[in-house]
Amino acid sequence: MTVYREFRVGGNPNNPFGFIVPIMILAGFFVLLYFFFKGLFTVLSFAAPVLLILTLIIDYKVVKNYFVFLFTLLKDNPLLGILAIIIVFFAYPFVAGYLFFKALAGRTIRKKIEAIEKEKNRFDEFEEVADDEDTFLELPQLQKQEPKSKTDQNPYDDVFK
Repeated sequence: MTVYREFRVGGNPNNPFGFIVPIMILAGFFVLLYFFFKGLFTVLSFAAPVLLILTLIIDYKVVKNYFVFLFTLLKDNPLLGILAIIIVFFAYPFVAGYLFFKALAGRTIRKKIEAIEKEKNRFDEFEEVADDEDTFLELPQLQKQEPKSKTDQNPYDDVFK
């Protein structure tokens, strides 16, 4: 006799309180997610000034272009621009981390492109070999066979002439 076991998170489907366990699992997941982002925000808030200074050292154009983007957004769509500035104000550690990552990635890509360009423009040294024997490989002239009569020719041969 085979016994089948079944695991249900919600318990018995006839029980009216069967939805409590999945809701508690979901609440626990969101609590863990909250503490993760809270810890990440705390760490990044201490590192944000250093990351911003390093971003300016690596590539100041990233920060300049970000502020130009915010100004353009404010000019084109004022409501969205104000919302973006408020988000930058409250989430400055994440913005500093994003700008640092963007500057670092841009620098890495530029270095790779420069290395590829340098490799492409580099010539290998070679030695020209003198060819003393002009008759290294002599082949006889190719002799074409002429068709013997008109019947040997294909009627479509005239199409490709």
